[in-house]
Amino acid sequence: MLFNRARLCIAGLLVALTLSGCAARPPADVLDPVAHTPRFTDKVDMLVATTRAVGDPSNPFAEYAGRAKHLNYATHTVSIPTHHIPGEIEWPDQVPPDPTRNFMTTDRQLLSRNQFIADVRRRARSGPEAGKVLIFVHGYNMLYQEAVYWMAQITHDSGFKGTPILFAWPSRGEGAMYIADRESSTYSRDYFEKMILEISAIPDVKQIDVLAHSMGAWLAVETLRQAAMKGHRKFYGKLNDVILASPDIDVNVFHTQLQTIGPLHPPMTILVSNDDKALALSTALNGGVERVGMVAARDVRVLEGARRYNLRVVDLTNVQDTGDQSHHNKFARSAPVIAAIGNGLANNNPNKQKSGVVSAVTDVGNSLIKVPVSIFTPVAAP
Repeated sequence: MLFNRARLCIAGLLVALTLSGCAARPPADVLDPVAHTPRFTDKVDMLVATTRAVGDPSNPFAEYAGRAKHLNYATHTVSIPTHHIPGEIEWPDQVPPDPTRNFMTTDRQLLSRNQFIADVRRRARSGPEAGKVLIFVHGYNMLYQEAVYWMAQITHDSGFKGTPILFAWPSRGEGAMYIADRESSTYSRDYFEKMILEISAIPDVKQIDVLAHSMGAWLAVETLRQAAMKGHRKFYGKLNDVILASPDIDVNVFHTQLQTIGPLHPPMTILVSNDDKALALSTALNGGVERVGMVAARDVRVLEGARRYNLRVVDLTNVQDTGDQSHHNKFARSAPVIAAIGNGLANNNPNKQKSGVVSAVTDVGNSLIKVPVSIFTPVAAP
């Protein structure tokens, strides 16, 4: 009885962590390809590697089916509506969806491992940003269809033109399953490392960037830690930008992880916000130990960490996000922030090698990553 009461209490509290803040979650059938593909909309053609087990063969990963014992692969093409608002996902609200108002799936295919590698190789040989790969690792309480559409929105709104890859771990997509999700993200470490190694071994791939959100940041940093212990933390010299958005990581554990990983070049970027209600709840669930994603940028520990481990810490507390009461998803929901992330991934960014703390960011567009001197606190090189 006591356990059930505690579980119900946690379930009620974890409603605050719902990704979109909307009353309804998107159904699995949003991934069903439309019969007629609109020619006049932008398309995001992404690859997926996942530790989700195959469920319903007609829509393999959209319904939770447990943890796979090997990586599964897929490709999705998502159409972006002509009236898209940057920072938003305009979920389909009719059948068929309206291409001027709604995101819609125009193609979906399962791939073998060999097909996945061949597709990465093919994409790396052509296009405006040939050789560049962006891997997105989603966070807690994420349905597969949400992860796919988030990847589409992030790719489009950031302006990234290379090869987008979603790494989808088997989140249960339920508010009360925080602990189960934590275990599933940890379960996926070896598979994530294997995927990056296989991609980095492709000669045509020149640069791999990683964007990880919330609990996905835990998975990403744990993977970097074990890669460092094995002697390949830079993945054949191809690991480039690592961006942790609202990382749900114990601050003390993060310190020990960084001790093993060591300073990265360019600096690891951490997006924090001390009004993050989701991480405040995570802090409570984890015995009151602060999460990295909500530690104030002026905290002496942050300044010291930026110096010692070559970090770029960006404080998003003052960035407005009226559509998300949890303040946990600013990295993607704020149009200026996601655009600035895209600019920050560009190779011609003059500040890519600078570490330090951005202590007063508001909705100022490119200044998020192209840090203006007025709000940038440089630190001595480690």
